[in-house]
Amino acid sequence: MSKAPSKSISKAVSLAKKIAAPEPVTPIGGATKLHTGAIKAPVAGRTDHLPMHVPSGSYVIPADIVSAIGEGNTAHGFDIIDYMVKQRKADGGDVDEMASGDPVAIVAAGGEYVIPPDAVMGFGSGDLDTGHKALDEWVKYERANTIKTLQKLPAPKKD
Repeated sequence: MSKAPSKSISKAVSLAKKIAAPEPVTPIGGATKLHTGAIKAPVAGRTDHLPMHVPSGSYVIPADIVSAIGEGNTAHGFDIIDYMVKQRKADGGDVDEMASGDPVAIVAAGGEYVIPPDAVMGFGSGDLDTGHKALDEWVKYERANTIKTLQKLPAPKKD
């Protein structure tokens, strides 16, 4: 077996470690603004370039899933997820310490959606880890469903 791929991977990992993601800007006064909900940007999704802080325990829905559940319309996908999140938010109960911990710096893409920890817990019957697992399974299901739908479409017409 050739060692070239191993060297390439090592080089890429080394480079990635040297290039730190930009830290989100903290507003004057020191308060960290936490982002939840739709991530709207003029640049299309799948290009992580938007530094921000999210609440610890949040879940980020990938842009392709947001678009897919909106049938190719990201704004409609945002509306659907907004409705889902409102249905799942914890009803005035305490959010556990892990879910309300320190802000987490991330680099996100336009078209993604940040589900806050209290809603993640709602997807997991009150448990944050179970909520993350349920959302992971849902994302996998939606992605597979989208692939099946695309495979059924007719091929483009040839000139």
